[in-house]
Amino acid sequence: MAPKKLAVLILTISMLYAVLRYHVLGDAPHSDIALFIFNKATAYSGLVLLGIAGIKSKKTDRHQLGMTGAYFLLVHVAISLALFSAKYYPKFFYGDDSNRLTTSAGFSLLFGIVAFVCLIHLWRTSLHTRKGTDQSLVYGLGRCVLALAAAHTCLMGFSTWLHPAAWPGNLPPITLLACLSAVSFLLVTHRRKRPASKVRSNS
Repeated sequence: MAPKKLAVLILTISMLYAVLRYHVLGDAPHSDIALFIFNKATAYSGLVLLGIAGIKSKKTDRHQLGMTGAYFLLVHVAISLALFSAKYYPKFFYGDDSNRLTTSAGFSLLFGIVAFVCLIHLWRTSLHTRKGTDQSLVYGLGRCVLALAAAHTCLMGFSTWLHPAAWPGNLPPITLLACLSAVSFLLVTHRRKRPASKVRSNS
């Protein structure tokens, strides 16, 4: 499937899932679909596209999927900054009237910020120096992004993962899906890169 069609398909499925879980079966109001729910869909879609890009062998597909994933995550960051408050993210704060972040929220945001900075570096390198290269733009940095994304989503949503009975429609939260996806892509890319690293070390 062409990268553009794949990106549209992944975003569409992610959005339908998010609307079903958080609005139809959950308690998110209709007004939250435009930003709050769409934000979840773009975040997950961006992560999945980056993961797929990392295992693609064709350089043009890898570049297009990676860039599209980066754009989706840029949208995710922008929307998150616009919505960031105790009203939308109560688990991040000690109380609705408090501006203090919890420890897990602080580390979750830190991991997310570092992951996005790494992504920006890959993005800049791809655009200006080695666009479409067959090799990794910065060796191991893509896997670092996946690992940081897994930590980011785990710290963000692990408290809800422990209570599946409370999941709307028994559907797992997107944070859990994102964490599992990041770990899965990390394992696959690690196995694919390991032979290459052995060749370099023996040469």
